[in-house]
Amino acid sequence: MNLKILFLLAFLILPALTASAQEKEFVGYRHKGVIYGETLPNGARDLGGGLLSDESYGVSRFSKGKKQMLWLEKMTSRDKKGVPNWEVLDVLVIDNFKKNQEFLFSYASTCTVSGEDDLDLIVQAEFQAAQKTYKVLQAWRADLLKEKFEKVSVEAIKCEYVEP
Repeated sequence: MNLKILFLLAFLILPALTASAQEKEFVGYRHKGVIYGETLPNGARDLGGGLLSDESYGVSRFSKGKKQMLWLEKMTSRDKKGVPNWEVLDVLVIDNFKKNQEFLFSYASTCTVSGEDDLDLIVQAEFQAAQKTYKVLQAWRADLLKEKFEKVSVEAIKCEYVEP
């Protein structure tokens, strides 16, 4: 096989395998609820999260190294103080996440689908400061029956900017 083709294949396939390996590394991971900014024993740093339509489920944003991740989690129990214990069900690894981008989800989301709220919708959006608007880049829905993230079309999604 031509050496150029081998390099091209390695260039295209290796990042996908790395993301897939990271996803599998965290699926099934169990942890106690943490405070924003804390780091879990596995090295993942908490960047916030929120509950979904069924409040036994949540989406949390974590980083490890340069990777940004979204974890779909299920609450498995609470300790005596009421702190939840979570199990990671699915992971999205987001490459090339930029400073002007945000994840909008849960009760704090200003995004709608065809004008309707959807608490199971997770949107990656780019904040356009000059216009004070969001450009929707990609979106997923947390399918709670399958306990997986599912990519959805961004066509009917609109996210409003609200002044802090």
